[in-house]
Amino acid sequence: MRYVTGLPAGTSNSARHARWPLLGRLARLAGVSAVLFVAACGSPAQQAQSKPPPPAVVVEAARMKDLSEERNFTGRIEAIDKVQLQARVQGFLKARDFEEGTEVKKGRLLFEIEPESFQIAVAQAEAGLANAQAALTLAQQTYDRTKQLVSQAAQSQSQLDSALASLMQAKAMVEAQQASLRAARLNLSYTRIEAPMDGRVGRATYSVGDLVGPTSNALVTLVAQDPMYVTFPVPQELLLEVRKSGISANSFAVRIRLADGTTYDHEGRIAFAAVQATAATDSVIVRATIPNPDRLLVDQEIVNVMVIRKKAQPKLVISQSALLLDQQGPYVLAVGSDKKVAIKRITTGQQRGPLIVVNSGLKAGEKVIVSGHQKVRPGMLVSPEMASDASVKASG
Repeated sequence: MRYVTGLPAGTSNSARHARWPLLGRLARLAGVSAVLFVAACGSPAQQAQSKPPPPAVVVEAARMKDLSEERNFTGRIEAIDKVQLQARVQGFLKARDFEEGTEVKKGRLLFEIEPESFQIAVAQAEAGLANAQAALTLAQQTYDRTKQLVSQAAQSQSQLDSALASLMQAKAMVEAQQASLRAARLNLSYTRIEAPMDGRVGRATYSVGDLVGPTSNALVTLVAQDPMYVTFPVPQELLLEVRKSGISANSFAVRIRLADGTTYDHEGRIAFAAVQATAATDSVIVRATIPNPDRLLVDQEIVNVMVIRKKAQPKLVISQSALLLDQQGPYVLAVGSDKKVAIKRITTGQQRGPLIVVNSGLKAGEKVIVSGHQKVRPGMLVSPEMASDASVKASG
């Protein structure tokens, strides 16, 4: 018996064709089984390779930094001296010798009231004084003669007493006329209204030709410009804390922030604290003196006041980007030496630019996540990278 291609000799062609498809299917099944077997043998390595790596986060170490203690308040600029100039005598305004809004020096003539009637009053007072002095001279001579005659028994004592009374009346009249003259001259001087100090004049209330007097409104307001006061309320609790610590007012500097957000160039010093607290707010008004050479500060202007302790104190700080907040309060996500994430509840202090002071809950050197918070949760293993290294890579 012969076999051709695995079939007995004499096998018909139809039988051979029926046999080949069966063998093909068996061969394909065997190939699939081999592939599945190889895949099954390699699955652990593939599974290990497909496991995602720990998420990358950027961390920063909490650190100690010398910071000056700072408190912020809302304050108001006030002029040290502010005068409302009033007319002391009645009359018509003759002149106004200034431009509104300009600065004037002490002694500068601002207004003049028509002086003629007051000059006449001075002349009358001078004449009255001269008359009284003449009467005094006569009374003195009369007294002297009468006294001599009485010593010679040529006059009675009653005549001497009468001469003495006349002399005393003449002296009193002279004094009265002298007072009248001084009053007349004083009223005449009041016709010239001068600046009692250096300062800036405001808007004039009256014009030339108006009738003014002691019952009129203020003619103009004169405001001193340099230095100025800045007043601000300090909570009683904070003020007590400072007083109990024994820190003097000279240990603090006062800086102000203007309406445009810029910090004023000049530094002030605390000059005064009120002796009574404000009942409504339980705060004490504190007043500081601050230079105003450039005239940037204006009376009654509202500013932000920063009271800064001159001697810096070491404080634990972190970047604000590390701070998170929930219903329980502020916290950070810390990364330990095992590269696992943990929640750290903290209490915060003052904000200093991009940094925030940590009063408790962290220690210097502990690493906190500053970027990548959304990719992690407590207990997760992470791949930390220091913020300084990350910034170098980003710049490169």
